[in-house]
Amino acid sequence: MANSMVAAGGGGGVALFNDAHSFMRNVSDEVDAVKRFIAAEDEKRRVEIEDLRRDQEQERFERRDALNSLRYEFEEFVRRKIDKVLEEVTEMKRMSRRDDSQQQQQINHLIADFDRLKENLFAVQSSWGKLVNNCVSPALQETVKQAELEAQEQQKVQQAAAPSSPPTMTRSRSETRGGRFTA
Repeated sequence: MANSMVAAGGGGGVALFNDAHSFMRNVSDEVDAVKRFIAAEDEKRRVEIEDLRRDQEQERFERRDALNSLRYEFEEFVRRKIDKVLEEVTEMKRMSRRDDSQQQQQINHLIADFDRLKENLFAVQSSWGKLVNNCVSPALQETVKQAELEAQEQQKVQQAAAPSSPPTMTRSRSETRGGRFTA
């Protein structure tokens, strides 16, 4: 009997909690469903975050590549400009040397012309001297020689005082009469 009561009471007691058990089962099922939903959403977010990280990493590499490309282009540009400037400097030096050599040639020609002029003036002076010797009396020649010696001494004194000045053509009074110049 006790067993039957337990069975009857037990069966009645179970029925009494059926609503609570079904409510608990429903809540448990809902909790499981929410957990599954949260896990699924969490997995979607992880996948999305991983995709975003890969995209971010890809963009970082692309920016780095673009920056490196820009840097290399700039370095190449600068190198070309430097090479161009160096070529122009080299060309300017070469032109300067060519100009210098042309100027040196002109200077050499001027020196040669001055040497010829000097030789010709000495020839003119010696011709005048011969003319004076042939045309002037011996007494007058003596006066001219003394004047020439005085003029030469004056020139030596002037040259010693100013050695950097070029020789000048001087004419003394006695030379004016005799028609001779001294250098």
